[in-house]
Amino acid sequence: MQRELLLKEVKYRASYRGTLELDNVCRSLLPHLDELDDAELAAVAELLQQGENDLMSWLVEGKEVPAEWQLQVGLVRHFFKGSQALRMSRSQD
Repeated sequence: MQRELLLKEVKYRASYRGTLELDNVCRSLLPHLDELDDAELAAVAELLQQGENDLMSWLVEGKEVPAEWQLQVGLVRHFFKGSQALRMSRSQD
């Protein structure tokens, strides 16, 4: 039950960030949420609770990420890069 509530929260927070750029990056998480274990899901949920300015600087602008957020930001970046590569391969077909 707890996981289901956390999944709903993450899906919502990842989908409605307020800027197109941040929306695109955060939405790249959505297809991969079931792959995350409970601890990873909780960590991502905590990251998505951070302010828009922080998330924008870390995830979109590539600014230095504080040590406590590096794993979560790395996970989001990993999924975003994967989604970009998939889009590129589809556009070449």
